[in-house]
Amino acid sequence: MLAKLLEWFLGALPFFFGLAFLAPLTVQVMAEFGVNAIGSVDTWTVALISFGVWGGVASWTGRWRELLKR
Repeated sequence: MLAKLLEWFLGALPFFFGLAFLAPLTVQVMAEFGVNAIGSVDTWTVALISFGVWGGVASWTGRWRELLKR
């Protein structure tokens, strides 16, 4: 049971990395450059959706690099 839980967590690590590290980092960098919204959408929303999807696809395919090749 614990092994399956650990296997699931490690497999989903890119998703959590995208949400917990890349999204806040992107929002802070955009705020430094004075970008508070993209169109009428808040930067948090854009960053969470973008990096959540990116991390989800990376978790699903098993590789970050696959997303950068396209």
